[in-house]
Amino acid sequence: MADWSERATSCWGKLQGNETMHLPLVRHLQDAGDVMRALWAQQPRNVRRLFAESLGGEDAACAFVCFLASVHDLGKASQHFAFKAYPAGRPDVADAMRANGLDVPLHVDRPRGHALLGQAHLVDWLARRYAADPLKAQHLGGIVGGHHGSNPTDTELVDARIALRQEPPGWAEVRDEIMDVFATRSGAEAYLEQWLSKPIPVEVQVLTIGLVIMADWIASDEYLFPYGPPEADRAERALAKLNLPGAWSPVESAGDPDELLRSRFPRLGPTARLNAMQREMVRVAEEMETPGLLLLEAPMGSGKTEDALLAAEILAQRFGLGGVFVGLPTMATSNPMFARVKHWLDHVPSDGVTSVNLAHSKAGLNDEFAGLMPWARTAPAIYDDEVGTREAAATVHAWFLGRKKGMLANHVIGTIDQALFAGLKAKHVVLRHLGLATKVVIIDEVHAADSYMRTYLKRVLTWLGRYGTPVILMSATLPPSQREELLRAYADGRTGKVQLPTTDGYPVIHAVDDAGATAVGVELEGNDVHVALTTIDDGMDSLVTEVGQRIEDGGCVGVICNTVARAQEVFDVLSRRLDCEVVLLHSRFLAPHRAAREADLVRRLGPSGDKRPDQIVVVGTQVLEQSLDIDFDLMITDLAPVDLMLQRIGRLHRHDRSRPKGLERPECLIRGVDDWFTDPPEFPGGAERIYGRDSLLRSAAIVEDTSSVAIPRDIPTLVARAYQITPDVPEAWGAAAREATKVASCDQSSKVRRAGDFLLDDPRRKSNLNALINGPASDPDDSHGYRQVRDSEDSLEVIVVVDDGDGYRVPDDVGPYSGGSIGYSTPEGPLARALAACTLALPHSLSGMWIVDRVIDELEAAVDVSAWQASPWLKGQLALAVSPEGVGELAGRRIVYDLSHGLIVESEQKAIRQ
Repeated sequence: MADWSERATSCWGKLQGNETMHLPLVRHLQDAGDVMRALWAQQPRNVRRLFAESLGGEDAACAFVCFLASVHDLGKASQHFAFKAYPAGRPDVADAMRANGLDVPLHVDRPRGHALLGQAHLVDWLARRYAADPLKAQHLGGIVGGHHGSNPTDTELVDARIALRQEPPGWAEVRDEIMDVFATRSGAEAYLEQWLSKPIPVEVQVLTIGLVIMADWIASDEYLFPYGPPEADRAERALAKLNLPGAWSPVESAGDPDELLRSRFPRLGPTARLNAMQREMVRVAEEMETPGLLLLEAPMGSGKTEDALLAAEILAQRFGLGGVFVGLPTMATSNPMFARVKHWLDHVPSDGVTSVNLAHSKAGLNDEFAGLMPWARTAPAIYDDEVGTREAAATVHAWFLGRKKGMLANHVIGTIDQALFAGLKAKHVVLRHLGLATKVVIIDEVHAADSYMRTYLKRVLTWLGRYGTPVILMSATLPPSQREELLRAYADGRTGKVQLPTTDGYPVIHAVDDAGATAVGVELEGNDVHVALTTIDDGMDSLVTEVGQRIEDGGCVGVICNTVARAQEVFDVLSRRLDCEVVLLHSRFLAPHRAAREADLVRRLGPSGDKRPDQIVVVGTQVLEQSLDIDFDLMITDLAPVDLMLQRIGRLHRHDRSRPKGLERPECLIRGVDDWFTDPPEFPGGAERIYGRDSLLRSAAIVEDTSSVAIPRDIPTLVARAYQITPDVPEAWGAAAREATKVASCDQSSKVRRAGDFLLDDPRRKSNLNALINGPASDPDDSHGYRQVRDSEDSLEVIVVVDDGDGYRVPDDVGPYSGGSIGYSTPEGPLARALAACTLALPHSLSGMWIVDRVIDELEAAVDVSAWQASPWLKGQLALAVSPEGVGELAGRRIVYDLSHGLIVESEQKAIRQ
């Protein structure tokens, strides 16, 4: 470190506990700058282009990020940091600084953070060296001030400047030396006047903080950058050990679009062809002049996933994106999507191996994802029927498994929450922005986001528009008002106000880019499917009669209920009174049991049809309306909002096959109304709590005057009618409907206001980063952090264990460790993972605010899980013990778990009677 004064080299950057070694500050800063240079070279073209356009070219952009990474810990050259050597037990380090003329006190009253101090000094240095306007200087200073994940306020910066002026001589000179040396080394010296002459876009500032944090974390890894004497090629050696993959770079594919489909999705078969919608989607992606948003509205089962992935590959190749993010409504829908996206990636020609990540709280329990872990890979990751075994195009890299790093992998599949978190005013949110900005962002079933979630989604879309990040949104049943909200949110960030086209077409592709907004209608091949709608009484006798009569000659029937308790009741009745197989599926099964049921249903009722039973009734909840590719001969559903009923109808006659006698024509029977003949009709309390009276009244009105629907032609008309401002209902319902609409409007306004408490600032109203992230949102990576982007109370999750009298064991039929003894010590890794899979979310009746404390107390008293705290799989979890027969008690309620019903929570009165 010959370029440095002895005073500068005496400042410490990192200590090794009570050991004798430490890392000088200037060496850590140099490490960070060297790491940044390598990271910058790996950034996808879209990020490098954004920076180059804003900062004066590629060389200037590289100098910018390397300079700021090199000075990120500038504030450690201060009394406020240096004195910490004493409480850390390293007076030798403090003595070395003292010997070089730097006053190191034994204590500092109210020490300021080094990121805050670094920002204050950098702004001061720019003013002295370059006569910089203070506001423009903050555009660079805020990057240093935010490198720990949050940004100081203007008031804090004033206080920091005062604190720095009160330091004795020497410290400011060291900080100036650091600034001067790294301005020269990074090449920033040649560009600083230019950068300070005009505003640096806030999106560049945010992404730079993300890159600086990455560089700092890598340079702080003692395994990669050991303490002790410096060695030659230090950064090069470290980065070779780390071996981070570069940006995804799909090879341009030319030729027949049908061949593109077959080569990317070989499981579709050698004769597969693009349908009209897919062909149009490919064309629109190929002809977009600039990166933009594509909103695809098309019927259920029409190939939207393949659509989106083909378009994502084209957009990534054309505009230089480094990966994809695919967001789904739930963990249960994310898991099968992970397998689909992984298979697609393995068939996209690209340069080098990239990284993939499954992003949700239970990702480690996904067997396919777990099999891609670095320590689990023992063989080539894929087998292709045509080319034999070969290395996978995307695999899991250990670095991206670390806390807060998951979104930085090249490809991420997870819940929509992972994207919505980028709209939170939460610490380290810049890493989520960096992760999303470098990818083509795909969000499926976007209609599932309620008004609370859409508040975050719209803000994220505005930021993505600023970044120029391509976005693909998909839905089969999107209300027109929501479509407009989403298109405008992206346009606000990308191009400002645009004239949105009006169209009644369906399917339809809306596109927004720098050229404006367009809508392209598509004619689907084939005829509409005409589905008869029939209302039936809600009584069990009526249900049994309808099902029994209609499947006399065979048939596969789906019965969808709005609540778990209702589905369990229907299952019990049908199981007793029908002479056929009856299966129940809902969210209160242990994850392995639910996954096995879903896989079995797809195998028997899916597109292949090889194992299709002659007679079966599948009773389920909303889990049947999302993502499962299953096909029923007859659908029976509780009344629900129209868009969700259409999703359910999408599982009716979904595939082209012969049908049993009497079920040749698709029909949907609608129940779940206490009395169809009252004005207005009355609904079960559970349905009203979930969906609200307003949407149920609107849906009931449509059902009452609609004897059949044509799928897909009628989908947009019905959805638009259900969501229009004034409810279209019979005159006799008018007063009740208006009151319900008023209540729903107030509730929606309340949701939006609550979401605003945690909402990240609009990029159009932010010029610098001061106070950008210092709000009330907690860390999304913490337990239950996802609740901040969903308007719901925390559910209480428990691990189910079996108490057999001699101790506890793992439940049956959950995998290799089924029935295994748990013991009283910390469970080993595989056993702990098996236990972690046996989780259930308790219903609201046992997790509501009025009862949750009592429930937790009882759970903690019943099963001692103190040994679990040493296991990363089980730490912080609670256990619910049941007998070998699956029976337990909690808060005065009898609880039963069995393989047929899942979790049953009986009422307190019933438990007392028994």
